[in-house]
Amino acid sequence: MEQRSIVAVQKSMRRKHFIKKWVLAIIIYAVAIFYFFPVLYMFLSGFKTEQQAVMPSIFFKPTLDTYRKVLSDPTMYQYLRNSLIQVIGGTGISLLLGVPAAFAVVFGRLKNKGSNDKYYLWFITTILLPPVAVLIPLFTWYQKLNLINTPYGLMAAYIGFHTPIIVWMVHSFFSDLPNEIFEAASLDGCTKLQQLYKIAIPMARTGIISAALLVAVFIWNEFFLGFNLTGNPTATLPVFMSRFREQQGQFVAQLSASSTIAVMPAIILGWMTQKALVKGLTSGAVKG
Repeated sequence: MEQRSIVAVQKSMRRKHFIKKWVLAIIIYAVAIFYFFPVLYMFLSGFKTEQQAVMPSIFFKPTLDTYRKVLSDPTMYQYLRNSLIQVIGGTGISLLLGVPAAFAVVFGRLKNKGSNDKYYLWFITTILLPPVAVLIPLFTWYQKLNLINTPYGLMAAYIGFHTPIIVWMVHSFFSDLPNEIFEAASLDGCTKLQQLYKIAIPMARTGIISAALLVAVFIWNEFFLGFNLTGNPTATLPVFMSRFREQQGQFVAQLSASSTIAVMPAIILGWMTQKALVKGLTSGAVKG
């Protein structure tokens, strides 16, 4: 009798565990579908005509005409090329400036005690600065320096706004590195620059990749500066997408198709590097 009761209790516990697991899975999938549904609806709307896209519906006869129309526009490839230039150049230069700066803040020895924390705090506060707060002085200086409607001017703005993000993220990873390694390297005659490129960067590689991915996505999606500091020859892909809203109305199907094309590189890049991104973001979560 006792033996049967134990077996019954074990079956009951397994049954409850099975039910909890499935209930939790259903909740997770429901939340995921809820948040992913706008992206899915945008993707499906790209296969609609403009008449079908005006009236929201899930069931429709798909067509490739909208994608053909968007992809046949030669100006889209010009905007796409501009976005790629800004992402590659802006991210690369931000890394070249931000990684050594983060290393100097963590391991540098300044004359005044506590200056490292002050410089780090300065980088953090600049992240909180919204672009709209500096648009007018930035636009004024760009006019004087003839940087309006140039890719270099927009890239300089992106570097200025995103280098502090690199410093902020990489700082936490450098802070986790044991200082004894650098002290031993210094005793062996290793300079600070050699310590950075031969020790710090290889050991914090995952965090640097994560910071670069975030900055690349930020630059790829940025619209405000691209809209105000560039013209048609140098504008980026988000600016191109704004063209589908005109006085005659909004071209929902074409906007959905172009938006799908615009987000695909970021989704593919994030999917390919998700392990490094998750590991990088969680590794530096304790110190920050």
